[in-house]
Amino acid sequence: MLRPETGREPAQSSGATGAENDAASIDRDDPVALQVCRVVQDDLRAAQLEIPRLPHVAAPILEILSNPNISNQEVLRIVRMDPVLSGRIMERANSAVFAGSQSVTSLSTAILRLGLLRVSEIALELSSEMKVYHGRKRGTLLERLWKFSLGTALACESLAQVSVREARDVAFLTGLFHAVASPAIVTAIGRLERKIPAIPPQMEDRVLGLMNLLSTDLTVQILNSWFLPKEIQTAVRLQNGSVRERKGIPLAHLLVCGKLLATELGLGTSPKPINLETSKDFWHLRLDDREVLDHVSRLVLTGMESTPKTPHSVLE
Repeated sequence: MLRPETGREPAQSSGATGAENDAASIDRDDPVALQVCRVVQDDLRAAQLEIPRLPHVAAPILEILSNPNISNQEVLRIVRMDPVLSGRIMERANSAVFAGSQSVTSLSTAILRLGLLRVSEIALELSSEMKVYHGRKRGTLLERLWKFSLGTALACESLAQVSVREARDVAFLTGLFHAVASPAIVTAIGRLERKIPAIPPQMEDRVLGLMNLLSTDLTVQILNSWFLPKEIQTAVRLQNGSVRERKGIPLAHLLVCGKLLATELGLGTSPKPINLETSKDFWHLRLDDREVLDHVSRLVLTGMESTPKTPHSVLE
């Protein structure tokens, strides 16, 4: 999590993995941070951005999509577990070729707009051109990033269901994409370590610190390139700001609450209880009721039970 500027109200959010306490404090003029930012931005401009996907998440998708009798609901269930594929589908659905009079704000609508054949083609494209992470180095960290993003998405969706029902679909995407740049940052760090002798291997606290410093700005740039709705981009941009900056923007409050709930549940991070006295975003959504949050927590954990399980070889 970026440290708040002097004199500003402290942020109530958590970092990309929910493990901000383990992250090193890194300045914006840090040489490695500048290099990582340049690599990610250059790749984004060249349409060659590498966002690694975990094999146990990516592989089942192609198998399921090859079934000609699969339903739209089953496609949605499996696709939404993969942030990169979900982003590519949203990008294609909102592109000039497929865009209608209104931009798509939900993954289910994007799948309907494109049709199952095109969704399958996108999944196949993605598998052939983008990196699926098979390596062991930082495999645990990438697994944690994926689990925290999906847990946040499920939390945002469930919290919206009991507070801002009309925002349920867009809330899920906001949670899923809130730190989509973080895996790309991990990849960029690895490339720089291999190519530039002056850059030593970065310890995990440094990697976490670089993600917390760079992830939000780079994520907004990625979401803009994917033609994601401005409301999602705004919520992501405000996630590390003050509660005052998010006032009147329910989606931004939902994102922060979703991250805090995923952290409390220990999804990809060490559990940390929510303090409803200090976490004012819950108050803005009228969700400062422990019984309601316990109900939402059960929904999130049920959703996480259906996700692909990580083979031990990825984490060793």
